[in-house]
Amino acid sequence: MRFRCDLRLIVGLCVSLWILSGSPVSADDESAQGSGVFERIGNTAKKVEEKHIGEKVERKLKKAADKTAEGFKKAGDKIDQKLNH
Repeated sequence: MRFRCDLRLIVGLCVSLWILSGSPVSADDESAQGSGVFERIGNTAKKVEEKHIGEKVERKLKKAADKTAEGFKKAGDKIDQKLNH
């Protein structure tokens, strides 16, 4: 009976030590993974922001090109009118 009590105590202490010794390692692993997650989120946000900026620049360039094309068309029409009169 005494042997069983000692065995339980030893096994309980070993399990407790094993759990306590493993928890800081897993916490370090989690924090390392956490910083990687935040880094990936930041990189994704930058890519999305760059995409939105790119789309905005593309819209402005297209608008400017359309206005320029309209201006050239109007100038060409005026030249044709003056040459035909």
